[in-house]
Amino acid sequence: MEGGRRISLNSTEEMGQAFTPMELFLIALAGCTAMDVQWIMDRQRQKVDKLEVYTKGIRRDEDPSYYESVDLEYVLQGPSIRKEAVERAIRLSMDKYCSVKAMLKENVKVNTAYRIEGPTEPQRKPAGGRQAD
Repeated sequence: MEGGRRISLNSTEEMGQAFTPMELFLIALAGCTAMDVQWIMDRQRQKVDKLEVYTKGIRRDEDPSYYESVDLEYVLQGPSIRKEAVERAIRLSMDKYCSVKAMLKENVKVNTAYRIEGPTEPQRKPAGGRQAD
């Protein structure tokens, strides 16, 4: 990599202490879309105090055991966040801006959901009521 940056990968000596390449893929997808969602929310004048993305993937049983599906759950905290703004931000990230998602094409099903946390009880909704391909 440019700049001499390094990352440790899981090996027999480091089991459970470092990431596997497949875990790094999930991190790349979550990070890419989180940056998009935050940027889009800012442009929609939505104050987001905290944004977290949780991800998990289901892998094939046979080799190569790539992800068949990935779940992303966005958790946003902030005053008066509009659900329509969140749904739009996630949709734009998945359909237009996230380069990592674009590389998946139709090979991996990506399911999205979100939760808005604020001064009231948390709201849990599927993102746009749909499933992204």
